Amino acid sequence: MLAPLSHTDPVTIGSFTLLARLGHGGMGTVYLARTSGGRVLALKTMHAAIATDPAARSRFHLETDAARIIGGHHGATVHDADPTAETPWLATEYVLGPPLDDAVDLCGPLPETSVRAIGAALAGALTQLHASDVVHRDLKPSNVMITAYGPKIIDFGIARAAGDDHLTRTGAAAGTPAYMSPEQATGQEHTHAGDTFALAGLLTYAATGRPPFGTGQAADLLYRIRYTEPDLTGLPPTLAPIIGRCLAKDPAQRPTTQELTTQLHDGQGQFADHLPPTLLTDIARRATHVWHHHPHRLPTPQEPAHQDQGTASPTPLTRRRLLRLAGGTAVTAAALGAGTWTWFNSGSGDRNGKPDAKPSPTTPPAPKGDWLWRLPLSTSEAALRPPAPLRFGASLVIADDNGMRTINVSSGGTEIASLLKAPVHRCASDEDRVYGSEPGADGNGPLVIRTIKSGGPSLTPDAVELQDFNGGLAATQLLCAEADVVYLVAGRGTNSGQGIGYGEGQQWFLLAVDVHTGKTLWKQPLPSMPAASRRLHFLAARVSEDHLVLSQETPAGKVELSVRDARTGKLRWEQPLDVSDPDDIQGLLEVDLAHVYPPTGQLRALALEDGKQKWAFGVGRAQRRTGPPAVGEWVYAVEEGQGLVALDFVTGELQWREKGGAGADSDITHPPVPGYAYVYSHSSKTGLMRAVDEMTGAPVKSFKAPGDRFFAYDGIPERIIGMGKDFFAGYELR
Repeated sequence: MLAPLSHTDPVTIGSFTLLARLGHGGMGTVYLARTSGGRVLALKTMHAAIATDPAARSRFHLETDAARIIGGHHGATVHDADPTAETPWLATEYVLGPPLDDAVDLCGPLPETSVRAIGAALAGALTQLHASDVVHRDLKPSNVMITAYGPKIIDFGIARAAGDDHLTRTGAAAGTPAYMSPEQATGQEHTHAGDTFALAGLLTYAATGRPPFGTGQAADLLYRIRYTEPDLTGLPPTLAPIIGRCLAKDPAQRPTTQELTTQLHDGQGQFADHLPPTLLTDIARRATHVWHHHPHRLPTPQEPAHQDQGTASPTPLTRRRLLRLAGGTAVTAAALGAGTWTWFNSGSGDRNGKPDAKPSPTTPPAPKGDWLWRLPLSTSEAALRPPAPLRFGASLVIADDNGMRTINVSSGGTEIASLLKAPVHRCASDEDRVYGSEPGADGNGPLVIRTIKSGGPSLTPDAVELQDFNGGLAATQLLCAEADVVYLVAGRGTNSGQGIGYGEGQQWFLLAVDVHTGKTLWKQPLPSMPAASRRLHFLAARVSEDHLVLSQETPAGKVELSVRDARTGKLRWEQPLDVSDPDDIQGLLEVDLAHVYPPTGQLRALALEDGKQKWAFGVGRAQRRTGPPAVGEWVYAVEEGQGLVALDFVTGELQWREKGGAGADSDITHPPVPGYAYVYSHSSKTGLMRAVDEMTGAPVKSFKAPGDRFFAYDGIPERIIGMGKDFFAGYELR
């Protein structure tokens, strides 16, 4: 999807004129560019600040060399490059076709003939790359472009010479978790056989619509890749054995890419003959779109009136690796209102980072901090915890009394001014999609779930209508979502007019809905709530594989932790949580592949299957008490009076304890934030965010960061988001 140029983007780079942005991240920006002769190119740049790191510059140089090695048949032809420039850049052919993940989103799982043709061509491309002793190390659907003449491999950002480990930190895994090989997942040597493993995962995705080891948090994926067998369900019977051999844990048991080429395809016919018509039509549409694109540059933003004039300008970024979102899914009882969906275009809204409604003049200014940007947050009830931002592609969705808007995490600018005007507890996200349920204008009517996908050609939502439920009931909740399935609370009956609207005659259910087909997969009854209650049924929810993990407030005001079968809704186990105020754990729930970590009391790992305690950290709550952990390469938590600790997520064994003593005043009620090379913890007493080395626990630096909760997001490697009761802010992920 083509995005307008920023006011800070250059007009030209080298001899090329910039037309639009194709992508932007922590490492740099990719532009659509045009030569003086009229040819369109993709021009990739590296941030100048990152280029000061010799290792990063070496990687960019190697990426340029690898792109030249693979050539124009299997990759994007390199037209020019300057890896020695202050801002290194690489100009390649603009590939006319969708990435493989977009192709699968459009067409669904591809037919076997398409998968075999794509696989054979990619195996040939890897053979050519390996012949020059280079391994790709990050082969995944988004790095494979489908053209009418064959697939092309792009993005050699972490490619390297086979056997060359000097660009990779010892013990660190580089790549995309869902498609890593077992050896790559443990930071070991990634040989040619590792690319074969990734290719098999990519082909499984093409044929079934999902990776062979599922989706989810990085730690979960790495565990499954290392210790479990791939899920090859849905693969054609003649293709499954070939893919299965490629996914062997032992690299020596995998076939070579030369063998794969002959096993997958006989080489007969043109490549386009093996693609479905819908995909060929999309390739033609993309070609037309790029030639009809009219360049547009965003205006220079005005300084927001609320921003502290003494705030330092944004500092240059360095490369960041985020393992997962820390903090779980926020569920809160925000004010109700009718929802509207609108596409933000050049004729509406505000692109300058200013909210759609001015903050109340009585709102006190937030204390000064080292933020890169800061925006006000308006919530009608001060006692309610501000809702956590929802991930929406490369942007974040912020919700308050003014509705939902998407924010550019780099600048704090508003991208979509009015995404959905509805209570945040009726919205959920699975990172690429936002789901929302709009209350009826008169408090009645069928329950409607709307779906909107990031990066699509428009923001026109798809809708699923559930006639059996009253969408006007205020306590309706969208809890969480994954892979087109939304888990929600829905009711029957009418609003009582008391509290949040519970009343006699209402019936409430927990249910799962497939928003792609509109089918209700299951529903389970919920207990009635007191008529005057202002509480929703659930405080937090997460999905991990086949487990739906919930923290639920009972009608008596107690809190229970429960796990249900995500496929059927049947209760697997439940146990009470010792919570004095349910608001204290609202939205706080940490889950990995095998465990759930209760958000209060001593840090414990409970088995998802049966609720049995697998391990506990410390000798008791009075001596050692932690808030919710953050799950990354290890489990990170804050130990009362000590600071950050890192624990093995399988055994609970202590890996390190924060050094230096400065962590004694760290907040214990919220998760720490794992980032690239560092883990961050906050002290409300000092207002400081501290960064410690993720491998050793040694303190690195600290900075001023007012806020009550902090978040970081996998795939948005630029910012820590801090939230207070009346503001949210972006801090550099240092």
